[in-house]
Amino acid sequence: MRVGLFSRRVRSCLFAVIDSKNNLEALQALAERRFSYAVPRLGSGEQPAVDISIVTYNSGKWVDGFFESLKAQNYPCEKLNLFFVDNGSSDNTVAQLEGWKTRCADLFGCFSITQGENIGFGAGHDRAISLGSADYFLVSNIDIQFSVDALEKVVGMALASGQDDVASWEIRQAPFEHPKYYDPVTLETNWSSHACILIRRAAYVQVGGYERQIFMYGEDVELSYRFRSYGYRLKYCPGAMVYHYTYEHENQIKPLQFTGSTLANAYLRLRYGNFIDKVGGIALQFLLLLRPQVYPGSRRDVVGSVFRLIKKTPCFLAGKGLQKNVSFPFRGFDYEMIREGAFWNVGETFVVQPLVTIVTRTYQKRDEFLRQSIMSVLNQTYPHIELIVVEDGGATMKSLVENTPFSEGRNVRFFGLEKVGRSVTGNYGLEMASGKYCIFLDDDDLLFADHVEVLVAALLQNEEAVAAYSLAMEVGTVNDSGGRYVELSYETPDSFKQPFDYEVLLDHNYIPIQSIMFERELYLERGGFETDMSNLEDWNLWLRYAYRNKFFYVPKTTSLFRTPAQSDVRVARHKQLHDAYLVAKSRALKSCERYQ
Repeated sequence: MRVGLFSRRVRSCLFAVIDSKNNLEALQALAERRFSYAVPRLGSGEQPAVDISIVTYNSGKWVDGFFESLKAQNYPCEKLNLFFVDNGSSDNTVAQLEGWKTRCADLFGCFSITQGENIGFGAGHDRAISLGSADYFLVSNIDIQFSVDALEKVVGMALASGQDDVASWEIRQAPFEHPKYYDPVTLETNWSSHACILIRRAAYVQVGGYERQIFMYGEDVELSYRFRSYGYRLKYCPGAMVYHYTYEHENQIKPLQFTGSTLANAYLRLRYGNFIDKVGGIALQFLLLLRPQVYPGSRRDVVGSVFRLIKKTPCFLAGKGLQKNVSFPFRGFDYEMIREGAFWNVGETFVVQPLVTIVTRTYQKRDEFLRQSIMSVLNQTYPHIELIVVEDGGATMKSLVENTPFSEGRNVRFFGLEKVGRSVTGNYGLEMASGKYCIFLDDDDLLFADHVEVLVAALLQNEEAVAAYSLAMEVGTVNDSGGRYVELSYETPDSFKQPFDYEVLLDHNYIPIQSIMFERELYLERGGFETDMSNLEDWNLWLRYAYRNKFFYVPKTTSLFRTPAQSDVRVARHKQLHDAYLVAKSRALKSCERYQ
């Protein structure tokens, strides 16, 4: 008993050291900015010149694909200035670049190739960036291919209103999206991957550019944190997409990435962490020596990292900006909270784009919740969406809905009803829906930008399924009387990680209401919510829709929903759900007797 207790205390102390107390504060800061966020107005002026910085190292096999996709951009090629820095390649990389320069001499605004020894990722880009002068520059890997409108969309986002204090705009990667958390309303993030990212030159110059003491891996997190330490914000641009061929197989371990990323984590803790974070960085390096080798010779490489860390500690104890009240997350060797589904394929091209109807139920004095949920709909990467907002007990939200600017191709309709209850309100939305597929999005839930895209792709690729559902993040929230809230916890419950099984669904609901997309035909055949139910009405509906049907499971976190964080409220809520359990289940089974 005493040994077990001691072991638990040691683990608790260890996690307190390696997982920063700033983690929750950083997420809360993102959530707080939702309340002042407004829909950006897109600019209508002339498209600016953009410098593109590319560092190569034995990259010959990627050159042709990169250029073919770049030439196919909607963005004017004459406004793209290309700056290549080759870090001592020994293959045919430079010859290939020279060949493309000869063929495209008149196509691009500028085409520069600089050769030298291998000075690392950040220093190489810094050299290329210094050769240009455009207000915005794109840092890009060579092993990517652009979607046809990638540059047009990311530059458009940078030129939109409300971006003056934004330093960078990260482009979404496919076939594997970077899994770190970003805010589904503001699209802000605490750090950005620099595989392909647009950066404001003035911000880059002000903060001093890439950290030259980091050879490779981690320099993007370091620059992200430095931008934030100077008061800048970072944005994610999910509407722009590149195909990044970074891994040959899932969970591949690259020795240089292992040593570079783990050492960079210690460097960043020294510069941006509190005292405990700094201690945690040192502890993590020594813990690596105790774990089994991840590849032959990895323990030797860790010893070398420890000596480099000691040597460079004075450098990384300085260099941070002076902005106050900025929190920098550290989670072991990682940084930001991770969403499930890092290796779920995204970015498929749609041959058809069926209309999707999103039904949102709301009621009085929910202005801020509703506004934010609508923002998450506006951020969807899937273009063919209809939003139906139904208010239970009046039309107080009508002006909010109708004054929200929706992009072309998307329709929004508002309906105000008498006080009829949540279930009738939801059914009315389904009755008014025009889409082939439907989603419920209650006003206090939020969708990550690819939610609709991922579920439509799942249904189109699995024609035998009548519904598809994905993972959802449960956010423990405390609401106040003024319509604001504070988020206190974030979790994707293990009980949700459930491939479709009707027998398991009969036992408990593992499908949160906003996480599922279903064929509207199911409503026409089997009806909507039981109108006299106000608890577990969604579980009852899934049991009826799933009976003798197939749902498809997507193990990727694409939405979030709220539960009360206060223990007394949770207990009362649990009792309500417990009391409704047998009624919801028995009534569903009774209804299923009518289905063939």
